[in-house]
Amino acid sequence: MEKKLLKLLKKSKKIYNSYIANGKIFLYAKKLRLENQKILNLVKKLNFKEDDELKKPIIELKKHLEDWAIIWDMEKLTRNPKDNDIFIFNGYKKYPKDLELLLINRLK
Repeated sequence: MEKKLLKLLKKSKKIYNSYIANGKIFLYAKKLRLENQKILNLVKKLNFKEDDELKKPIIELKKHLEDWAIIWDMEKLTRNPKDNDIFIFNGYKKYPKDLELLLINRLK
């Protein structure tokens, strides 16, 4: 499961980089929303409670994605953006950057 999570995180990061490189438009925000939902679904299924090293970063990731998705959905509903519209918002818990490195090191 760690390998699958890492793969999804890397894909999400790639989409996020495309979102930034392309002017933060809604088209890429939609792709990011779909990928982040896959990550959130996987994290909700996984049980890291016994793993002290991953427990905190996984909880932080889950919280980040849940907060991010709620705000994303509200902003989409409020603004009803077109694919080329800029889609930026704030107010969610920041992404736990150390998780990806931790997973990479564990899979070596």
